[in-house]
Amino acid sequence: MTGRETIHCPYCQGELKPYDRRKRVLLDHNGKRWVFSLRRLRCQKCKRMHIELPDIFIPYKRYSAAVIESVIEEKTSGAPYEERTRQKICSWYRRVKSHLLGVWQQQVKLGLASPGFIPHLVSLVRAAVNSGNWLYHPFGRFHYAFSPL
Repeated sequence: MTGRETIHCPYCQGELKPYDRRKRVLLDHNGKRWVFSLRRLRCQKCKRMHIELPDIFIPYKRYSAAVIESVIEEKTSGAPYEERTRQKICSWYRRVKSHLLGVWQQQVKLGLASPGFIPHLVSLVRAAVNSGNWLYHPFGRFHYAFSPL
């Protein structure tokens, strides 16, 4: 998957140039496994690496954003079928929810988000990632940049 517009680094606003690609596996509602080849981008200014993610991804999660949203909303249909996995997703969301809402409020104050819009999970994640405020995995090296396709 490849976006068409120029993406800027969320940290220094430098231009991101394609570097290479990385395979990423995603599980959907049916438990079907999808393999995507995502672009890795390097900032020309600060030299940080970023991975271009479509909206169906949430960083460091193997299930699609739609699946994670359905688990958070406690819908019973769709994957994951294991109760422990569903509990882990809900626990993760409880831990990051206040941070994501705080980033959203910051974006509203800066005039980058509409105060009348009620954000859902994908909007919150996109705002956190594109503002450079995503909570990174402790062992992760890559930063993420969302790009509408």
